[in-house]
Amino acid sequence: MDLPYVATLGEGAMLAISLPASWVKADRSGDPLLLPPAVRALDRLRALFTNQEKTTPGFIVNLREAMRLTQEQFARRLGVSKMTVSRWECGRMTPGESAVAAIRELQAESRRAGVKIDGERRGGNRPATTRRAAPK
Repeated sequence: MDLPYVATLGEGAMLAISLPASWVKADRSGDPLLLPPAVRALDRLRALFTNQEKTTPGFIVNLREAMRLTQEQFARRLGVSKMTVSRWECGRMTPGESAVAAIRELQAESRRAGVKIDGERRGGNRPATTRRAAPK
């Protein structure tokens, strides 16, 4: 049985999703324990739907994976090299102002277009279903 889950995204926004049963198990107390695929899926959703000030390496990785793009494809969309994206994701470099603006535009574009989120590292065939709740 799938698990309904509500994630808060800040600024009064909430995201209601249904996590596949294979992504959850009960802990010793019987409470749901999220397995790595569920955590990855939630991280990707947060990258898409939150407006965090800092463009961290984890944010960049999760956004790119949520968009189902390789580093090379992501780089092409931003007008930078694959190595630049790799360096951002490893934390060896930080994106400049123009790159951050382009990343935010890709994030907004993905929100408008909609994406399928899965918990697999590469691909996967069982997406979490998403619906964004309006802020109160």
